[in-house]
Amino acid sequence: MDDYTRSNVLELAGQGYTCAQIVVLMGLRIMGRDNPDLVRALSALAMGASSGSLCGALTGGLCLVGLYTGKGIIDERPVLGYRIPLGALIKWFTQDKLKDRTEPTCRAIFEADGQELDLEKALPTAACGDLVGDTFLKALELIQTHGLDPTQGREL
Repeated sequence: MDDYTRSNVLELAGQGYTCAQIVVLMGLRIMGRDNPDLVRALSALAMGASSGSLCGALTGGLCLVGLYTGKGIIDERPVLGYRIPLGALIKWFTQDKLKDRTEPTCRAIFEADGQELDLEKALPTAACGDLVGDTFLKALELIQTHGLDPTQGREL
């Protein structure tokens, strides 16, 4: 992860944002957009939806890809082949990033790192900062590979 991404992750984590929120907030910043309602909704994904399940960095990355590729209004269609970068992100996350050493859940990631997951006290971005930043960068790469410009996003 580059220093710019790391400093953004640390800045947003220091402001109290969760993993999924950080990934999408950084994508919104690239587009020059704000969307507090979306960011607020993403808080539900924190700490594996408050149950230790699917990692917020991964779900945030999926949401970021969907922000660029999915359907948002009645007359809009998803980008052709929009599921391809979603599947590629999951494959990268589980096989390349986690090296198949654990399942992609908050609980398993914390335990693989020798930590106990305490849903009330855990600071996930402190424990998972590189995971968050790397997932953001991979999501951007997949968005670009799919022929989309991360600075543009979809039409509003």
